[in-house]
Amino acid sequence: MLFETAGIAFESAPLWILFFGTLVTYNLCVFYTKGTASEKFEFIYKKRNILKIIFFLSLILLIPAPFFLTLNQFWFLVHLAIISIFYTVPIHIELPSEKIIDEEINGKNDNKTEDSTPKNYLSIPAWRNIPYLKIFLIAYVWASATVIFPMLHEDLIIQTPQTIALFFERLLFTLAITIPFDIRDKEGDKKVGLNTLVSLLSPQRSKILALFLLIVCAILICSFHINYFLHFGIVYILTAFLILFSSNKRSEWYFTGFIDGLFVIEFLILFFI
Repeated sequence: MLFETAGIAFESAPLWILFFGTLVTYNLCVFYTKGTASEKFEFIYKKRNILKIIFFLSLILLIPAPFFLTLNQFWFLVHLAIISIFYTVPIHIELPSEKIIDEEINGKNDNKTEDSTPKNYLSIPAWRNIPYLKIFLIAYVWASATVIFPMLHEDLIIQTPQTIALFFERLLFTLAITIPFDIRDKEGDKKVGLNTLVSLLSPQRSKILALFLLIVCAILICSFHINYFLHFGIVYILTAFLILFSSNKRSEWYFTGFIDGLFVIEFLILFFI
């Protein structure tokens, strides 16, 4: 559908990168779950060795893929990779003390004294821990990676209404299905003082917002991709039920299995119907 929309030939390199890049970014959190109290990381921590193997194998398989990309695709991928990495990885850098800076400027002091100067650090939390930002980052990266990135060749093929509509459909659809994850994490986010869309609106209002986003998605598909309306319509109906019945009482498989699995179901419907 993507390549048909852009009027370009099918290419496997972007799909290769998206598949193994997703495995890398999804499993990156395995290195940052030690000591995490949240139940959602329990499975990750128990299976950390297997997930680390998947991470490193996927990383190795990604190495040759960029050589098959255009320059536009490569640089676009770089900015998505930066967002994906710092979504999970915090920054914690020790800054030089005033004494060290003074020694660099004026020369080292031979008088050895114990340095009791408090250390300074540059600390930036993982971007997923910045209030209200998490689900918008996920939606932007996923929409950009699945629509814009594969279509970037020597020219930027994003000016057609069909491509723009598909980008916003992916953006809003991903935003809609990430809201249940914030509902799941509501109590844990409250304990650490992390404000989210769900804590701002309440779970019920957030569900209404998610359903409204699905309606907008349906309008976009109906307006610009009517031939695929049945395919997406099936996915939207299934998604609506999963959103309505989501709560923090549901098991982890409800979210990582069923809701995350919507992308797989969507692919199968588009491929076989």
